[in-house]
Amino acid sequence: RRTRVPLHGSMDLTYRCNNRCVHCYAGPPSGAGGRARAELATPQVLSILDQVAEAGCLFFLITGGEPLAREDFPEVYRHAKRRGLIVTVFTNGTRVDDAVLSLFEEFPPLGVEISIYGATAGAHDRVTGVEGSFDLSMRAVRRLRDRGIRVVLKTILMTLNRGEIPGMERLAQEFGHTFRFDAIVFPRLNGDRSPLGVRASAEQAVEGELANARRAEEWRQYAGSRSGKLAASDKLYTCGAGVACFHIDAYGNLYPCLMARSAGYNLAQGAFLEGWRNVVPRIREEKAPPGFVCNQCEKKIYCSACPATFALEGGAESGYYAFMCEVADRRATALRAGA
Repeated sequence: RRTRVPLHGSMDLTYRCNNRCVHCYAGPPSGAGGRARAELATPQVLSILDQVAEAGCLFFLITGGEPLAREDFPEVYRHAKRRGLIVTVFTNGTRVDDAVLSLFEEFPPLGVEISIYGATAGAHDRVTGVEGSFDLSMRAVRRLRDRGIRVVLKTILMTLNRGEIPGMERLAQEFGHTFRFDAIVFPRLNGDRSPLGVRASAEQAVEGELANARRAEEWRQYAGSRSGKLAASDKLYTCGAGVACFHIDAYGNLYPCLMARSAGYNLAQGAFLEGWRNVVPRIREEKAPPGFVCNQCEKKIYCSACPATFALEGGAESGYYAFMCEVADRRATALRAGA
């Protein structure tokens, strides 16, 4: 962190996806006249992987969209592994075939994370908008397990699947996989606000989160370890964005993280280290706007709010700001009471 080594990186390999999830944030921005912009060509992606590895990156996430929708995914993945990157893949699992299984067996990933949105086909497919997607995803989970590939199952709590969380956790346990949970839904990166229609209330989010004893204990330990260590700051970003992590979109734009888009540099036109050293750090210079109280809030250790997602929904006066304040308040109250 002191020397700003870009240790953690992620890349949207594509924004194409065969599912149509109602909550997905990854709606790509359009080019002039609403035309879809061209994604990076294979040689460009491979060159970027070379550059980030040489800059010191170690942990690298390949995501999307659905990264397996690109025909060159095997070539890209293999190149990343051969450059020494420790790779995680986010996928919906529906395109995991024999070739992908053999690839992962030859070059094992750190993990493959597969999103599920229900414990049953009906609930899951209602979120993805594609009939049969649950069966394909679960088939991938079984086949990856049989090949010895580490799998993480994860979900987003929404109004559409509130009652499905315990069932999804049981599914993960049956397969021997880790299960991750989140309840944060925000507008798409292209400005589409429709995902907000399925966002659970703050009460529902905290109730679902802390219903699991392990998650509740993790929050208690985190809050205990950070208590008294989060000093007040006048900076807008006090996280690790642009310090030791970065994100690259499907068009080659380098950003401090997945959500923060105020300091960007196009890698199709320049070198990674140029952007990392001279453009990305600008985010660390941004001052918090008047009225931004998050950095001085006593409940900050119980909050997962992010100024980048505030911006997506309309700034410090947005519904997301109020939503996250209520989540933090309810989470703090429940954890302090030993719930």
